[in-house]
Amino acid sequence: MRADDELLLARASDLVARGWCRVGLAQDRNGRQVEPWRSCARSWSPLGALLVALYTGSDGSLDSFRIAYTCLALATGGRLEAWNAERWRTQQHVLNAFARAQDLVPSVRRNLEQTRLDRAVVAPVERGPVAVTRAS
Repeated sequence: MRADDELLLARASDLVARGWCRVGLAQDRNGRQVEPWRSCARSWSPLGALLVALYTGSDGSLDSFRIAYTCLALATGGRLEAWNAERWRTQQHVLNAFARAQDLVPSVRRNLEQTRLDRAVVAPVERGPVAVTRAS
């Protein structure tokens, strides 16, 4: 069974395969920008599709969304919306980015867990009195 972050990416990819837009989070059949979760939406940006996947088909975990978004951002060079808006970008480029993002999930998940562990281990260091000496 897939983890929720992988399901978010898969559902978002499926939406983009049905319809992709370059500008805005989503568009209706007339090319007008709409909220991505609206029933009139017919095409989605990668971020818009990821938001729809979060709101309509997952447990709503922000950690899962963070992992999915991070993987997609890494797969697109870090600036997802700017990457998507490039004039020469195609739907196939976007679908390929979703496939790359799926491959990144295990390492991003591991890094997130390691960051949590590192934060949990950090404890305040107790210091004794500091002696100040004067140089002569």
